[in-house]
Amino acid sequence: MDTTRRRFLAAGAAGIAGLGTLGSARAAPDRHTLTIDGFGPPTSYSFTVGGDLEKSTAEGATIDRSDRIVDRSAHGAVGDGKDAYTFTGELSSFDFDGSGEINVLLDGEPAHVGNRPDHTLVIEGFGTTTPYSFVIGKGTASQSDACDASVNDSDQTTDFGTGGAVRSGTDAYVYDGFLQSFDFDRAGEINVTIDGEAAHVGRRPDRTLTIAGDGEYTPYEFSVSGSIRGIIEIDEEQAIVDSPIVSGAVSGDGRDTYTYDGDLTELTYPDDCSPVIHSNDEVVTSTDY
Repeated sequence: MDTTRRRFLAAGAAGIAGLGTLGSARAAPDRHTLTIDGFGPPTSYSFTVGGDLEKSTAEGATIDRSDRIVDRSAHGAVGDGKDAYTFTGELSSFDFDGSGEINVLLDGEPAHVGNRPDHTLVIEGFGTTTPYSFVIGKGTASQSDACDASVNDSDQTTDFGTGGAVRSGTDAYVYDGFLQSFDFDRAGEINVTIDGEAAHVGRRPDRTLTIAGDGEYTPYEFSVSGSIRGIIEIDEEQAIVDSPIVSGAVSGDGRDTYTYDGDLTELTYPDDCSPVIHSNDEVVTSTDY
């Protein structure tokens, strides 16, 4: 199968096989049916819905033990066969192995999974107001009402990061890419999941520092109270890392990006330069330190 057809199928096109499913694949008005049709080697997938989720034998689908439902998310794989699920609410995200070939139908119509977000991040609070912030690598997050989450004006997303707070409720976000860093007030209590599974935010870097050039060559140096966890992107020459102190430079519209634990304790750059610097969602300048 050529690349063009593979992309066509993965995007959720009904195809010839899907034409006969219209009507018969439809569930009750308040319940939806999702069918995932495979075309050869196993293709892994995961998705999250807004309400109750169950496996189904709709349209001749098989029910396999290896396909798991975790709360409102499913994780499975389909080869030369078909998986099906019924659910309430919305299909908030859908991800699959891009090297595979699948056709996805929602109530008998193309699900257009290639146009939907890949992942759903859910942050659940337990009584104490807990601020949090995070950065999505290779993408940005959007607020979502998935999993009965509230959408609040106080929770904000920029091109550099996302910041918010949760108390006795749930915040949710959908995104493409990967969760690069996650920080929260340790005095609070939260539960964080990605597609229904533990996000293990304690094992991830706390923060992402992004230094964006202002057109001029700008050398900089910073230090952190913890340790540098990784150098994600470096403009031009590699920065010199002697953890927890970093020296580097940006020029033009380039960006340098680092992940680290702890707090930013020092930040310096020439007075005649004005790079745009973010630590997760917060804007920082040399005058702050």
